[in-house]
Amino acid sequence: MQGADARERFRTPPPFHARAVLVGAAVSLVLVVLASGVLALAVYFTALNEYQLNAFLYYLGMLATAAGGLVAARAADHKGWLHGGAAGLLYVLIGSALGHWLFPAEPTPLAQLGPRMLLGFILGAIGGAVGMLL
Repeated sequence: MQGADARERFRTPPPFHARAVLVGAAVSLVLVVLASGVLALAVYFTALNEYQLNAFLYYLGMLATAAGGLVAARAADHKGWLHGGAAGLLYVLIGSALGHWLFPAEPTPLAQLGPRMLLGFILGAIGGAVGMLL
């Protein structure tokens, strides 16, 4: 009986939690959708127009990417930068695919996808590192 306790205590976690990455990417998507809804209400009820909010929504998307990385790292409970970065990368890929599907008249050039994926990974990794410190 004592041998089983020792094995359980020193068991190494799996190297990668795909479920944690999916949860982190989903959190990022939900945060961006909620922020977009709030901004849409602001445009509807105030004198703001949608062109004034492009930069604001871009930075909220960056913050949501880091938040998704934080959630992914907390769910995985190890290798926060890896899980957070993977969640950020997945968020960018899903967001780009949804954007292409919902707005086919305005395609995103593939040359922009690479830098966006890199930025998504970096922001998610930063969020994941912070998530492991909390």
